[in-house]
Amino acid sequence: MANKAPMKDMIVILPGILGSVLQKDGKDLWAVSGQAIWQVLTNLSNTIHNLKLGQDDPIAESLGDGIRATSLIQDTHLIPGFWKIDGYTQTSRLITDNFKVTPGDIYNDPDDKAANFYQFPYDWRRDNRANAHILKKLIDKRLKRWREASGSADAKVILMAHSMGGLVSRYYLEVLEGWRDSRALFTFGTPYRGSLKAVNFLANGYKQQFLDLTEVMRSLTSIYQLLPIYEVVKIGESYKRIAEADGLPNIDKLKAQDALAFHREIEAAVKQHLNIEEYRQSFTVVPIAGVQQPTLQSAILENGKLTASEDLPGVLHNRVDLSDGDGTVPQVSAIPIERSGNFDNFFIAEQHGALQNQKQVLQNLLNCLELSQFDLATVKAPEVAISLSLDDLYLPDEPVSIRARVTGAISFGKLQAEITSVSHEQPAVNLDFVERERDWLLIIDHLQPGLYRVRVQTENLSDQAPTPVHDLFEVVR
Repeated sequence: MANKAPMKDMIVILPGILGSVLQKDGKDLWAVSGQAIWQVLTNLSNTIHNLKLGQDDPIAESLGDGIRATSLIQDTHLIPGFWKIDGYTQTSRLITDNFKVTPGDIYNDPDDKAANFYQFPYDWRRDNRANAHILKKLIDKRLKRWREASGSADAKVILMAHSMGGLVSRYYLEVLEGWRDSRALFTFGTPYRGSLKAVNFLANGYKQQFLDLTEVMRSLTSIYQLLPIYEVVKIGESYKRIAEADGLPNIDKLKAQDALAFHREIEAAVKQHLNIEEYRQSFTVVPIAGVQQPTLQSAILENGKLTASEDLPGVLHNRVDLSDGDGTVPQVSAIPIERSGNFDNFFIAEQHGALQNQKQVLQNLLNCLELSQFDLATVKAPEVAISLSLDDLYLPDEPVSIRARVTGAISFGKLQAEITSVSHEQPAVNLDFVERERDWLLIIDHLQPGLYRVRVQTENLSDQAPTPVHDLFEVVR
């Protein structure tokens, strides 16, 4: 694309859970990009046990197990019954094809390299708090260098996050105060309030053919942070939150409570920030939610077994309009709590794994990014204007008195009026105002009875001149 738009800000793309390549000792542990599913199953069956998380730390940069994230899984990847993502290539190309950006490697670039387009692969097994801390450390360093090298001291970060990547972003923005260096967060199917799929996998496990992810998934802190934070489990005659329910099979209540605390940290930070004018004026969250796809909505505990279904939980009783989602994230979960009543949330009929590549979504994203890089404040009406004062009715023998004033320091010559009869045919009359101190005055005698339109403008009609002002008046019989 020859004519690319300038991009002064820094863009960072974050994938969802399973969306980053994980390596140990230089060898892939998780890399399922572009492969047929039988190849994935074959390749993973011998190494999957290495992904089990023995312990976690919400702050530590490394767990010392030698596993690290190296790149985003760019192309299509599918784990049947668990995860389908149509890759992140198109999302990246939206940026590189339409904007003048300098791509970089957020982990491995030398400190003196200036770049403003990064992807942030992360160890999706871990606590989202830990990955948010890593993100903050890297952005603080990379943004400082970009501002210095580009000369854009006001450059900020624009985060584009798919699914769980939005939760990493939210913790960075809200709890770690990253919003002060950020312009916007775009989220594609982020489960702000959790997903029933996470409940189902923890309770009932995951096994397809000879690939068994059950033990690995139950060890992951991140899976717990995807649990719903509202009352979705029916026990007896009432609904409870996962973190507040007892006896749920294969779900560690302490881990569920800590996961709920993770969400509560974000909620508390947002509540404080909404009282800050700079936050409200300079930073925004743009959620993109998939709808009209069959989506798990609740679960029921019976005889020690937890069963997920598309039945709405009690809190959404009789709201059949909210009984869908993107196939993974319920509609109500894809919108941040503080934006629940907003009219500008973006909904589209699409599946979870394809939201970030959907044509209409990408076009809307492109439009938003283009406008964000242009100072629309300079596109406005001139700061000069004509104000007009006259009566609605005048008697036959009463002079028509019209007063006007021009605001602004620049002179555009005399004020002129065009008087046109609306009620009967006669030629328009053009008259000049007389300047009287701060005002302009026009006195018109002997107008015959009828309805008139008046147009007032400056003598000089340059592009910077104030726009003409119009009004109506009547001379009564």
